[in-house]
Amino acid sequence: MEPVKIARRARELFDEQRRGIFRRTDHLFVVLMGCQWLAGIAAACWISPKAWAGADSHIHPHVMAAVFLGAAIIVFPIYLGLTRPGSVLTRHVIAVAQMLVSALLIHLTGGRIETHFHVFGSLAFLAFYRDWAVLVPATLVVALDHLIRGIFWPQSVYGVLAASPWRWAEHAGWVLFEDIILIQFCRHGVRDLWQVADRQAKLEAVNAGVERQVQERTSELQESEERFRSLSVSSPVAVFQTDAQGRTLYTNPRWQEISGQPPEESLGDGWTSVIHPEDRERAKADLLEAIRSRSDFSHEVRIATAEGNVRWIHAQGRPIFSANGTLTGCVGSIEDISQRRHAQEELQQAKEAAEAANRARGEFVANMSHEIRTPLNGIVGMTELALETELTTEQREYLEMVKTSSDSLLRVINDILDFSKIEADKLDLEQIDFDLEETLHQVMKGSALRAQQKGLELALRIAPGTPVAVAGDPGRLRQILANLIGNAVKFTERGEVVVSAEAEELTNAEVTLHFSVSDTGIGIPAEKQGQIFDSFSQADSSTTRRYGGTGLGLTICSRLAALMGGKIRVESEPGRGSVFHFTARLGLPTSPALRPGRRWAVNLREILVLVVEDNATHRRILLEMFDRWQMKAMGADSAERALGMMKRAEAAGKPFRLLLTDSGLPDADGFALVERVRKEPELAGTAIIMLTAAGLRGEAARCRKLGVGAYLTKPVRPSELLDAIITVLGEPPAEEASAKLVTRHSLREDRRALRILLAEDNEVNQRLAVRMLEKRGHSVVVAPHGREALAALERERFDVVLMDMHMPEMDGAEATAAIREKERAGGGHIPILALTANAMKGDREQCLEAGMDGYVAKPIRPEELFAAIDSVVETPL
Repeated sequence: MEPVKIARRARELFDEQRRGIFRRTDHLFVVLMGCQWLAGIAAACWISPKAWAGADSHIHPHVMAAVFLGAAIIVFPIYLGLTRPGSVLTRHVIAVAQMLVSALLIHLTGGRIETHFHVFGSLAFLAFYRDWAVLVPATLVVALDHLIRGIFWPQSVYGVLAASPWRWAEHAGWVLFEDIILIQFCRHGVRDLWQVADRQAKLEAVNAGVERQVQERTSELQESEERFRSLSVSSPVAVFQTDAQGRTLYTNPRWQEISGQPPEESLGDGWTSVIHPEDRERAKADLLEAIRSRSDFSHEVRIATAEGNVRWIHAQGRPIFSANGTLTGCVGSIEDISQRRHAQEELQQAKEAAEAANRARGEFVANMSHEIRTPLNGIVGMTELALETELTTEQREYLEMVKTSSDSLLRVINDILDFSKIEADKLDLEQIDFDLEETLHQVMKGSALRAQQKGLELALRIAPGTPVAVAGDPGRLRQILANLIGNAVKFTERGEVVVSAEAEELTNAEVTLHFSVSDTGIGIPAEKQGQIFDSFSQADSSTTRRYGGTGLGLTICSRLAALMGGKIRVESEPGRGSVFHFTARLGLPTSPALRPGRRWAVNLREILVLVVEDNATHRRILLEMFDRWQMKAMGADSAERALGMMKRAEAAGKPFRLLLTDSGLPDADGFALVERVRKEPELAGTAIIMLTAAGLRGEAARCRKLGVGAYLTKPVRPSELLDAIITVLGEPPAEEASAKLVTRHSLREDRRALRILLAEDNEVNQRLAVRMLEKRGHSVVVAPHGREALAALERERFDVVLMDMHMPEMDGAEATAAIREKERAGGGHIPILALTANAMKGDREQCLEAGMDGYVAKPIRPEELFAAIDSVVETPL
């Protein structure tokens, strides 16, 4: 409604309310005047004789005045009040008459002061009109009455025989004072009436608008329903609607065309009669489950038409709700997909033909391994070098993101390349000696950070009697374990992940190892467990989208386990976790391994090194590594140039002591270069390290045959390369002069034996730490809690204490505080390293504040643990 219309309506409402007030007040005074007339007669009979004739009581002449004069005063206003209520004349006549009644009552009481208050009461009653104009004639009547009677009959109005000529003005003043108050009352009353009228007018306008919108919406809904009916009738797909119990309320003609079912038979539960008996229960269950869970549904089922034909249909739908959220039923569509199903069968035949082409393509992709890994190796290596320099916080953050992304990319590429090699039957396994325990610990540390971030316990158990020195392909073994452990951590939100290894069969030449990775994660449904190891098959695509991954990991693990002479399987229960088992047949070394805990000291300063690498980036990475170790390194990009540089250096009396060459060079590969070097007598003393990008089968054997000192796979870690250099350049005792080929799996470090106190309550972690420490030649005493650790320190001396933070009876922080308190009293200081599964921001600072000297996060990484011990023990390990 427009503002002008609202204002007009407000005026109408205001006038209507005022007229109602005028009429009701007129009726009020009709009753009031009648009552006053009777009261005047009573006053004339009772009060007038005493007021006018003293103590005598008799019928006074005023009685007649009260009867007839009072009647004369009220008869006309009562008539108007009954016949013309609400008119201006009526209320003004009533105002004059009311004041005359007051004057008559004052006269009958002999001018008593109490009776004068009737005037003020009458004015107040007149204010009920909320029209201040009626007070004007009433006030004039009062003033004139007091003036005239005050002059001629003062006893009638004032109760005295003589009165002041201006006494009437005093009475008129009080009346005017009340008039002022009553006028304000009338004005406020009128304003309130206006506000009420305005609000009501606006409310009526809003209601009219709402009513109009309801009508428009109703019309739109009717049009929409009509359009829906028209569209559904002409729709190329079947359309249906059900109620909240799954009973059909509507189907369009297309459903009758597809099913051959008459419209009336498809309603209610009749639609189920055309569903194929083998699919009927599933179709009903899917619909009811969608309604119950308020979710969409989609399925493919068969129907049997009246002619006996079987068709495939695809049905999908979703629940519908009322405006208040109440479920009212379900709507959906049905499509005939019989032709599509037939086409799928034809495509299956085409797929089988395409698999041969895919295998050929897989061979090509597998051959690209070297070309892809080489530039990626440069990214990883250069990033690691940059991270070891002085950087700003922003630069370090960017480079760490680059390194993380490159590691993730390398894993994805490795999965794709490995799968391609497997599909092309081009994947071969290496056969080298390696330390099983060290390999398992390396795998564990790869998932340790993720496990710590999720608050998971990550533990490793190697059963007694399991051989540590084995022969096989440690890289592929590590790949299987890394995938299984990574999946276990990924799909586990709380609890633990436990890795175990034990020997199933052991002979003089080989061992069959049984590995298991158990978790307390989401589990795998029984019907999906047989599919997860198949190519291009995943347990749940939605899970893959949530947790990420290529979906090829378990397929590769299955193939690798088979190549190792074993197999892989899973035991799982949804909601209670999974256990992945796999076996691998490994050989036993024929030659003695390098003595554990030995390292030959060698001075690397100023040692001449020749780096042969055709890739400029990789050559730069390696040269910078040697420069940091204060070695003098030169680079060559081909075998011919390298051989010439070595001969010239030998002739100048400054031969290269170390040759580091890539296996893949443009003119002649690294093995051909080594063969030519070994044929030159003057170069026989040069130590050689071979780098390979592919790690192909037989390369290790060729390295042994050619006298190569070490054989490493790119991208090579600086620590691995440094250990290999120290090993091949060292001068071992005579009995070890014929040491075997050094790989990144056979490097050992010489450590000084220490006396170590381990305070740890978890049995698995106890065994893990003890095995790790004793393998390095240290002796260990275990205390299951802090109180026992204090008792052990009272009994004997230790070089260092490894203190778990969370233990029963007395935790690590309390035990450390007790140890430091005793040291303050008696002197001395024993190094204490915190062992904790907490690796969040601030945990290290809390351990140091508790009095500990260092911090090692669980799961324990060997290199981190021994580096931490080395940093707090005075004599280096």
